[in-house]
Amino acid sequence: MVIAGILAGLIFALGFYLNQRWNGMMREELKSYVQEISDSLYKVEYKSARLNVLTGSVTIEKASMVLDTAVYERMRKNHTAPPEIYLVSVDKLELKYFKPWRYFRNKELNAGLLKVSSPTIIIEQNANVRDTSKPLTAYQHISPKMKSILIGTLALDSTHVRYKFIRKDSSVVLHEFQNLDIRVNDFLIDSQALNDPTRFLYARNYEIGMRNYTSLTKDSLYSLNITGIRYEAAERTLRIGGIEVNPRYEKEAFQQLLGYQQDYYYAILSDIAVYNINPKLLLQAQQIWADKVVIGGGKLEIYRDRSLPLPPGDKLGQFPNQVLAKFAVPIVIDTLMGHRVNMQYMETNPESGRSGELRFSNINGRFLNITNVDSLVQRNNHCTADIDAILMNSGKLTARFDFILGSKTGNFAVSGELKNMNGKELNPVTKPLGKVEIRSCHINELSFQIKGDERKASGQVKLLYDHLRIAILKEDKAHNEYVRKGLISLLANIMALKESNPLPGENVRISRPTLQRDIRKSFFNLIWKTIFAGVKETAGTGKI
Repeated sequence: MVIAGILAGLIFALGFYLNQRWNGMMREELKSYVQEISDSLYKVEYKSARLNVLTGSVTIEKASMVLDTAVYERMRKNHTAPPEIYLVSVDKLELKYFKPWRYFRNKELNAGLLKVSSPTIIIEQNANVRDTSKPLTAYQHISPKMKSILIGTLALDSTHVRYKFIRKDSSVVLHEFQNLDIRVNDFLIDSQALNDPTRFLYARNYEIGMRNYTSLTKDSLYSLNITGIRYEAAERTLRIGGIEVNPRYEKEAFQQLLGYQQDYYYAILSDIAVYNINPKLLLQAQQIWADKVVIGGGKLEIYRDRSLPLPPGDKLGQFPNQVLAKFAVPIVIDTLMGHRVNMQYMETNPESGRSGELRFSNINGRFLNITNVDSLVQRNNHCTADIDAILMNSGKLTARFDFILGSKTGNFAVSGELKNMNGKELNPVTKPLGKVEIRSCHINELSFQIKGDERKASGQVKLLYDHLRIAILKEDKAHNEYVRKGLISLLANIMALKESNPLPGENVRISRPTLQRDIRKSFFNLIWKTIFAGVKETAGTGKI
């Protein structure tokens, strides 16, 4: 016990001595290292710095790295200034599981964790600054003072980053990010690390996360909420937990606020991954380049009140390919895939005040060649979309869209097929919006091929069905319900409707509708109206 006490005392005394000696050495070297490594371009300032030999930790309070502007200007005149400058300030810097003897004896900085609290990092990159000197690697910068730097985990919490890029024409691109969480795993600078194929910028991986991002749309009608943002630098992959577009008003207040018809949206997308995104083009040139975007799930709800007047003006130039061409940011996405998205469209009948509802569930889609870059459009001017869904919990729907990129008039083609659907499932649409009830109908197949532009559409529609019976409805306002018009319904079924296609002993009827677009209405309205014109002609409901 006496020997153990003596040993403990010796260890404590040695620790106390080393603490005093190495603390002094550390404070002297900390400032001189940065100045010497940066050729006096940067200076380090801090409130306090403490080394604890026994716990293997270093704590630095209120530290900052500042630029010596006089040195920078001199370097610019000599063409030796770097094109990037950095200004850094931190509340606290904690180096843990630090091996001080390896640092002071072997000049090897080795620690398990470097935790940086509330840092502010300002990066300015100037394309007009030319450095004609031979560039040095990070290892060449530190090698006069250290053999290596190894940090198991570098953690920056609640980070504020401000990035400024000055283009060659002196225009400025500015980005600012708040509350970033940055993790750098297995960071190593030595003579071999730069050539290690398993490392990216000296580390196994960089992970940059943002808890939440919230903003309002330009018209202040919607809030945009993005959650779970994370960028993995080694894989060049951006992951987003969810994107939500939320209206700031209830449906009725939204419509009355505008005073005219406008779609009312609620949208949420989840589990989004953007693969092989180019961060340099995004930050410096404000261009979006990615190999693939995958959306894991989502929901879209759209509502429109048809009792209000149509909005002023027209919707020319607003087809998807026209909007993409006018998008302010150059965009190149090779493939976009969406899975398990549900969509609901509701519309209010101005006569009855009732709303019809159309539902598409389990929507899956693949979009190819999404771009507005002229050189790429010249090589391939087709943006295609293959989509499948379940319509009204019954019919299997597939469709293929072909948008002609670069078309001033929004040229497009669409084809599709709906199979094996109980027509009665469409009553939530036909009853409130058309005052027609489908009493019976089995849709074997509805296929269509349509081509058009922003002013017209035409094509072919084939509807194969059996046992069509309908009821013409009128509104019983006293009981707030629909009742059947018995005689008119009977006459419609006997004299106008065609019970099936094909009829016994006859050929299949195929419709070839042509439609002039109402330029005040949307792209999808033109598609729907063209298909519906063919359906009415085939079934004979156009005569009712």
